[in-house]
Amino acid sequence: MKLSGTEAYIQRSNALQRAEQKAREESERLRQQEREQIAEQRKKDMTLRARIAAKAEEKKLELLFLRWSEHHKKLSNFIRTKAEPLIYYLPKKPLEKDAAVLDQQREQAFLEWKAARREELSEYQKQIGDQHLGYVEKELERWQNARKVRRTSNDANLQETMDKELDTHRLEHGPKTRKIPGGSNNEDEDDVEDINVGEDDLMDDVLVVDENSRRVDEVAQPEPNDTSPPPNQ
Repeated sequence: MKLSGTEAYIQRSNALQRAEQKAREESERLRQQEREQIAEQRKKDMTLRARIAAKAEEKKLELLFLRWSEHHKKLSNFIRTKAEPLIYYLPKKPLEKDAAVLDQQREQAFLEWKAARREELSEYQKQIGDQHLGYVEKELERWQNARKVRRTSNDANLQETMDKELDTHRLEHGPKTRKIPGGSNNEDEDDVEDINVGEDDLMDDVLVVDENSRRVDEVAQPEPNDTSPPPNQ
């Protein structure tokens, strides 16, 4: 079945649009996959840096705690007043209590103080780790939002540039028109801008060659009841 020029043009246009749409979807899928991979890698890097920073801060707190414990143990050898400000002193005369019992009481008090401070320090170190990981989520969200803004701006600038180039090309060269086969006698209505002139010419040549081939085959094919030999070429 031979297609008219208009039907062939419509089919080519539809096929071209489907191909372009498929190419755009595939390109967008690849770009989205690349963006996800970049975001995932950045999240891993930021998480690793956050954990290293948190661990370094925990080590500093651990050293401070050891110094604090050593200082507090020295102070435990003194008697401390209950009223503010706290005053540490030693009596001139030794206390009546047994020195061994007194040392044991001091050691027990120090261990209780150290255990309480250790629990507080562990809780604070855990908060530091959670805080650094929370910074990662906020920083990653801010980075992704900034990338979206830049990508939207770049797409808008690219579209604007392409529109300007197309307008400039049309102003310099003007649109090329073609006749729609089977159209009306009104030239203004039948003239349309042809954006695929090269493809139309190529397809028309193919259709002409195909039509000529069919005509040759029809001429060369003998009739069913015709027994005469084919004409000499």
